[in-house]
Amino acid sequence: MPQAPRLYYLDDIPTPYRLGVQKRIAEQWPGAFQLAFCAESEPGRDWELDFEALAPQFLAGKQWRPARQVNPFSIKWNPGVIASLEAFRPDVVILSGYVHPTMWRAARWCRRNNIPYAISCETSARSSVTTGWRWIAKRAVAGWMVRGMAFGLPVGREAGAYLARFGPSTAPMHFFPNTPDTSRIVAEAAVLTETGGEPALRAELDIPPDAAIFLFVGRLIGAKRPADAIAAFRKARGNADAMLVMVGDGDLMAELRAAAGDDPSIRFTGWLKDPATIARLMSIATAMILPSSHEPWGAVVNESMAAGTPVISSDQVGASTELVEDGVNGFLVPVGDVPGYAAAIARLLADPELARAMGAGARDSAMSQGEDFAAGNLISGALAAVGVSPIDRPAVPAESAHAA
Repeated sequence: MPQAPRLYYLDDIPTPYRLGVQKRIAEQWPGAFQLAFCAESEPGRDWELDFEALAPQFLAGKQWRPARQVNPFSIKWNPGVIASLEAFRPDVVILSGYVHPTMWRAARWCRRNNIPYAISCETSARSSVTTGWRWIAKRAVAGWMVRGMAFGLPVGREAGAYLARFGPSTAPMHFFPNTPDTSRIVAEAAVLTETGGEPALRAELDIPPDAAIFLFVGRLIGAKRPADAIAAFRKARGNADAMLVMVGDGDLMAELRAAAGDDPSIRFTGWLKDPATIARLMSIATAMILPSSHEPWGAVVNESMAAGTPVISSDQVGASTELVEDGVNGFLVPVGDVPGYAAAIARLLADPELARAMGAGARDSAMSQGEDFAAGNLISGALAAVGVSPIDRPAVPAESAHAA
């Protein structure tokens, strides 16, 4: 094995909750690194991203969205993936999931060439069935691939348990959470405090100076259940000086506006394109509300918690089940339980000190599983797969060694 092993990372599409981690991997990996994507984007997920010096490769191919898919996920097929792998000659490969035919093809290439590979996974038994004919079919189609991996990269404990259910495997698991740049969010919150910018931010978003802020941030679609946030807020607010700020857009916008009517305590902002504005808004909120019925991860949880804001979340949000300790740094509520969300909102409205204490704990939890944590776990797993101890790994060159 060469002293500077070559790492190939095949991802689905670029996302803001992976790109920062991938940049850190590129900076810290001791050998050549190639990042490749199956597509530049997919419907419903168009982000403006800065790749800096990553120089990713976008593979030509096709994508197809299954009928009744509840989130913007499309299956990818990229026939040129083999040529890409053979041109780079990796020593270890990272595959984003086991669903895409592109990933199956890459895994077969790895097995033919005795190249160790890892599989990242954000699915858990909460978000996907593990019984019945669908589970049998999934194991038949992708079980070989999971059982043949050198190590797993689940987003957390439940995703790791899900991977293990594909069949016997001694592959170690290295947690690889979806995460935004938590340090940037903490910095934005600090800037707002240091500059005294909160009054101007409230004025810009038409939020009264002293109102407690509850946030919903995300697409206004059925799987997110934004109507539950509105119903719970109305039930809990009473005469309190509080506002529900709905950040986002989607198919349910008109319906939700109609439901809110002329209630001045509910504000719809549409999408806020400046990430700094969202981070600062999170930092002055009392809590984030995320009542989703289907959310394999939910990076907005990491963002809110990094900003020092507790999350009131359904028990179907992957990030919340990993990061939120119910009643300590946020609240976990059964999906659809509007009275449960309302009780959490009322508790925070009645006890601002509790909200602040929860916020501090939330920040600690998010920072402990930020980008450095995720990148370090992937690098440790990949080095171990090629027989290089993380302690003995070669130093990173002065100029990061990207694909040549």
